[in-house]
Amino acid sequence: MENETELKLIFWIGTSIMLLMALGFLIVVILYHKKVYRIRQKESENLLKTSFQIEKRERKRIASDLHDGIIGDLNAVRNYVSFLYTKEFETDKKSVLEDIKSSLDNTLVNIQNISYNLMPPLLDSFGLIHTLNDYLDRIKKWNNIDITAQYPVRNIIVSDTESHELYRIIQEIISNMIKYGNVSKIEFHIEKEDNKLKFIIMDNGTSFDFYTKLKDTQGMGLKNIISRCKQIGAELEQIHVVHGNKIIISLKNTIC
Repeated sequence: MENETELKLIFWIGTSIMLLMALGFLIVVILYHKKVYRIRQKESENLLKTSFQIEKRERKRIASDLHDGIIGDLNAVRNYVSFLYTKEFETDKKSVLEDIKSSLDNTLVNIQNISYNLMPPLLDSFGLIHTLNDYLDRIKKWNNIDITAQYPVRNIIVSDTESHELYRIIQEIISNMIKYGNVSKIEFHIEKEDNKLKFIIMDNGTSFDFYTKLKDTQGMGLKNIISRCKQIGAELEQIHVVHGNKIIISLKNTIC
């Protein structure tokens, strides 16, 4: 009887030890996977950060090449055509030269706009608010859209990275609204709430669900918006409204 009791005791002790070992092994595996996940997440964040830094440098380089190279050459050609126009007396030739000059003027404007969109020169010199205001003025002029912009919070201090990414986020959202939403009116304003800056964009166009579109879309525009938000620790929230759309970009830990 004693032997049977001892055997049972040994059995249960052995079973308990095996269970504890199995549990310990399982905990080690879980901790290992969590550590690997954190490492991979950190690597992914670093890769994303590097990618955006490279993109910023390339945008700046291409914008500079367009401005200093192609625009300079086209200006020289336009000036030469203008000179020939003043020296020409035959009506037909003057008409041709006038057409050439007009085409060059349009080309110069288009290239200047491309250069500006790639890397707004105002961003580094005058900051985010001034650049956004200039951008909205351009959008209003190019697309014949009623744009209302209010800046109750003007004296904001954000890093160069935050300024650049916020500008790209807002630019991408407004571009999508104009391209797909059939909008005629856009409202934009900035609010400060506790330790957050809120960039609010509203339109009167076709309503859509941002995150549903994000899952369905094959394009990179919406994905880039989320990636850029993640890069600077911003949050994107879509507020349901009766007509149109309302999107809020919230940025934490910003000194105003």
